[in-house]
Amino acid sequence: MDRFIEQYGAEPYAIDDADLRLCPVRGVAYQRHMAADRVEYGADYLEKCRLYEGTPIACAVNAARIALVSRYTTGLMLDIGAGTGDFAKQRPDTFAYDVNLPAEMELRAELLFTDAFASFNAFSLWDVLEHVEDVDNYFKHMRHGAYLFVSIPVFASLWSIRRSKHHRPGEHLYYWTERGFINWAACHGFRLLEVSWAECAAGREDIAQFAFCRVLSPLANEQTIEEVS
Repeated sequence: MDRFIEQYGAEPYAIDDADLRLCPVRGVAYQRHMAADRVEYGADYLEKCRLYEGTPIACAVNAARIALVSRYTTGLMLDIGAGTGDFAKQRPDTFAYDVNLPAEMELRAELLFTDAFASFNAFSLWDVLEHVEDVDNYFKHMRHGAYLFVSIPVFASLWSIRRSKHHRPGEHLYYWTERGFINWAACHGFRLLEVSWAECAAGREDIAQFAFCRVLSPLANEQTIEEVS
């Protein structure tokens, strides 16, 4: 589990709501039992992702993502949780990584796959962070000055999670408000550069894009959650 959100969940004003634990002051909620009914990221999940490829919404979303990245950096980039590799195929000098074995095999065949994280100073996690139980598995590779680009579902209120299409037990492990996500990222040493709602304009529902720069190295990050409250 994420080390900061674990602290949030231990605070006295965090409350249980069936399968979720809500941390309203922090703007974060999470699945209480993360091992329960976990979605398998295999061939079926990859095929589900493939259904979006080439659709008007997917094309507009990729264009918005490429535009966001281009405002801050050029050159080599690693797309983590790349799925079919659609974004990496559209943006030059972009490589891909995925824990889904069928996806990895396809990405390798197209010479897109790499797990050489240290070779990169710019990373994207499009529709990924809400799925990842311990994000330090990725953040530990992002040194001071690295750029991070993210898209996630964003909730106006934690109380609206269950009414949203983005409430997906066993798949989405974490849920954030906009401010909650920005503060949580700051705990991990990332400074906000921009928030964009271009994916909503492209036809998606309640999805925000974020651009960050890492201002603390993974080893030097001793920032506490109180410092960004």
